[in-house]
Amino acid sequence: MATSPAERNVRGNNFVFFGGSAGMGRAAALALARRGASVLIVGRGEKDGQAVVEAARAAGAVSADFLAGDLATVAGIQQVADGVRAWRSQLHGVLHTAMAAFQGKQVTADGFEFAFALQYFARAALNRLLVERLAASGDGRVVHIAGDVPGFFKPDLDDLQFERRKWGFFKSVLGTHILGFLHIQEAAQRWRDLPVSLTATCVNSTKTKAMADPRMPLAMRLMGQFGTTPEVSAANAVRVLTQASAQGLSGTVLRRPKRFEPQALQLDSGDAARLWDITTKLAAQRGLRLP
Repeated sequence: MATSPAERNVRGNNFVFFGGSAGMGRAAALALARRGASVLIVGRGEKDGQAVVEAARAAGAVSADFLAGDLATVAGIQQVADGVRAWRSQLHGVLHTAMAAFQGKQVTADGFEFAFALQYFARAALNRLLVERLAASGDGRVVHIAGDVPGFFKPDLDDLQFERRKWGFFKSVLGTHILGFLHIQEAAQRWRDLPVSLTATCVNSTKTKAMADPRMPLAMRLMGQFGTTPEVSAANAVRVLTQASAQGLSGTVLRRPKRFEPQALQLDSGDAARLWDITTKLAAQRGLRLP
């Protein structure tokens, strides 16, 4: 696929898709493959992951590989980070789309509430573990797929695992998006002197494997059934990864899926800094050192 004048040339550049075995991650990976990028698909399912690898190669990827890993565990995060670092010395972009949810509260082996573990902690930890590889490319871009969640869903930073509060599906899942926004805002500030940008792109209901999971609440499954395609929902993420310049993108959120309108995140800076420290401590308690 020819490179548009409005895009950077990504041929041979290295991109990682966390949760790239299906849905929006798959759609974005194939969009980069058509531009001749090198792609790494990270996911749990070998069969689905290898199918995307084959499709990416057929689409024109310079190279395509699969890395198996469980992003809901601290050990899995470390294993995946090591695997990504072994894959390439430079990263030009990473996209986080991995998600899953349950009708009831689930706690991981690390003692984390499941949505917190997968949709917040894994993303924040991987960004920090891979920041040197991203900076080494001279233009490393991080994108989180998220939802345009109102601020009142911000979790209690003193009770992130719902040990005191009553657990609720929407409080849990939507709260992770707010935590992700806080992470992006704080990382953009801490890494302002590095050639690394972080952006969240919001999506509406999308027809994905995760949304059709029978463990999802019925309301979510119905929303997914009538949602848009993964390709449409991934469009802004692809644009962030491929547009000519990342200037003005770091520390922003694109709230409207059908418009490319980056807006600076302006959440409480004290909360953002505190969450960074909490994340560092939680990781250290489980044997993971975060830069």
